[in-house]
Amino acid sequence: MIDFKNELNDGQYAAVTSTECPLLVLAGAGTGKTRVITYRIAYLIKVCGIQPDNILAVTFTNKAAEEMKTRLFGLVGPSAYSVWMGTFHSICLRLLRRDGHLVGLQGGFGVIDQDDRLSLMRSVVKDLKIDHKKYPPKQYMHRISWFKNTKPYVDSMPPDAATFHRLDEVFNEYQHRLDQQYLIDFDDMLALTIRMLQANPQTRDHYRSIFKYILVDEYQDTNGIQFLFLQLLSGENGKICVVGDDDQSIYGWRGADIRNILEFDKHFSGVETVKLTDNYRSTADILARANSLINNNRMRKGKELVPFVKEEGTVEYRSAMNEAAEAEFVTSTIEKYMEEGHSLKDTAVLYRTNAQSRNFEVNLNKKGIPYKVIGGTAFYQRREIKDILSYLRFFDNAYDTVSFARSLKFPGRGIGDGTIEKLRRYSISNGMNLLEGTKNMGGSLSANMRRGLEGYVRLMDHLAGLGKVSDMVNDIIEMTEYKEYLKKFESKEEAEKRAGNIDELFNAAVAFEEANPDGTLTDFLATTSLTTSTDEDTGDRVSLMTIHSAKGLEFDVVFLTGLENGLFPLHSSIDEPEQMEEERRLCYVGVTRAKKHLYVTNAENRIIYGKRNMTTRSYFLDEMGFKEPEWFRAKSPSFANSKVNVKKPGNKKSGGSTGKAGKRVQHEKFGEGIIISVSGDGASEKAEVFFKDAGGLKKIVTSFLTFLD
Repeated sequence: MIDFKNELNDGQYAAVTSTECPLLVLAGAGTGKTRVITYRIAYLIKVCGIQPDNILAVTFTNKAAEEMKTRLFGLVGPSAYSVWMGTFHSICLRLLRRDGHLVGLQGGFGVIDQDDRLSLMRSVVKDLKIDHKKYPPKQYMHRISWFKNTKPYVDSMPPDAATFHRLDEVFNEYQHRLDQQYLIDFDDMLALTIRMLQANPQTRDHYRSIFKYILVDEYQDTNGIQFLFLQLLSGENGKICVVGDDDQSIYGWRGADIRNILEFDKHFSGVETVKLTDNYRSTADILARANSLINNNRMRKGKELVPFVKEEGTVEYRSAMNEAAEAEFVTSTIEKYMEEGHSLKDTAVLYRTNAQSRNFEVNLNKKGIPYKVIGGTAFYQRREIKDILSYLRFFDNAYDTVSFARSLKFPGRGIGDGTIEKLRRYSISNGMNLLEGTKNMGGSLSANMRRGLEGYVRLMDHLAGLGKVSDMVNDIIEMTEYKEYLKKFESKEEAEKRAGNIDELFNAAVAFEEANPDGTLTDFLATTSLTTSTDEDTGDRVSLMTIHSAKGLEFDVVFLTGLENGLFPLHSSIDEPEQMEEERRLCYVGVTRAKKHLYVTNAENRIIYGKRNMTTRSYFLDEMGFKEPEWFRAKSPSFANSKVNVKKPGNKKSGGSTGKAGKRVQHEKFGEGIIISVSGDGASEKAEVFFKDAGGLKKIVTSFLTFLD
């Protein structure tokens, strides 16, 4: 029996038990929002007597959904698996599988993945004779994706042709080809579902009667059409509970609208609000910095995180001479924690932009410290995985031209793009799917091509006799001799790595069958389309990632790096109040990833666009209460810290022996600087000096310098 009163704090208990009105739960970082959502579902089932399949819980990642299901199973048992739980897109895909015919979808439609979508877009751009160098296919893909996440697309309006070169033509041809192949793309899932609900009141009311209670995680990250989807399902007076943190809204650049959470009570009637402020993650000194920072934002509801953890932590600010020294400090500190027995998987290096990872990677490699760059190639986007999946996708949807072409070409069968195009045209003109067309047209091709196609057709016919997805995966690997193919074209090490990935695909199929006894191939393929790199395990290694990738994670030791104006906050945000607030929220997210030890760093100079430039400290450092170091020295020649003591300026001119690396100097034209190196002696002695305000290194005869210490 669950003791809701004693297993939750007062705020959590209020959020769990307020079930009969629209509810806004403002859950600060580390305050137990996942606990609130799972306990609220358990409360609805166990106390309120609500049937599990009348509850809809929407998450932003598959990983979050799986974690919630696992926790919920521990509370209510098998009933957990009857709750409608998943991402916006996975939920919408389920609805479209049921009622997609209402918006013109065929029953067996497929979902094109991002790489195949790009291939299709390249083909469209080429066929429309558009200069792909001047107007890259990726640009069209991004613009169409953005358009599909707007109300005009939901309302079946065309894109604005004026926004990009021949966008309307590209869009129409792209959509035509998707329709020809009975495919939709990732963005269509949500937009078509909303279109279906808007145009069919009976269907909308049917789903409202099913989803009597709706819960939404990470509500601060919803965009306009995600809000519209929720509003359509719940109605103005629906029993909808949204959980989020306005202080962690960091995806405005991809369409998230912070007003959804700030103005929730304007869109629903009788809204109750509960604030969760008891933080169970971070030490008091870390939270003090976080609160001090975020209090500078105006677009927020307002709350102060209160530490539950009583032990002391570490909060340090280090100002490094340059980006290499910054990386040296981070690496040496990680080494120290390793020597003390800390697990590497509890350590993260966070940065604002992906490009910053290089110096950390170089230093970690030098020291032999294992690491993982989060946000690299996702498992289901790896070439060998996509090759095997293309067979499954085509078997599942014989109109899928992209998967047909990929599966015919990898491993190669002596069949090129020209032949594939002939097969495609023949199939369309004769009203056949591609597999039927291949069987019928094969006889008119050369003997070598026929042999290649016969083996391909045999494989497809063989798959038709199998019932399990794992058997299909295994037999595709065996019958195509895919591992042998890898050995022919890859180094031994690379082939083994890719072969290991293929084995893991087989494991994924087995795991899918265990979790979904009644699951179909179509269901399995849907999971591969919806999985992202953030759903993957990082192992026992240091995590390197952007702060955006770190959202939702926590680590014992966190290095928050690159706190320089122009880098963090980004230069483009500094004069834009709303963007500046989002940058500050992003910094807040970075700080609150740390549980015990937080290190905040910046570089006094950094190479930018091939030139070394002086930097200025991020505004956020002052807002967090980190004092500016007395420029520019510390005991180590690599970096300075905020507690450094520097001697008062003197007036002694150099006399040869005083010109040493590390000395602070003054020049009447260039101002204050620090000696990096010295060459020559006597009257010809020259120093390479880095000047703080003059913007870089200069070589100067030391007799023209005044030494300050």
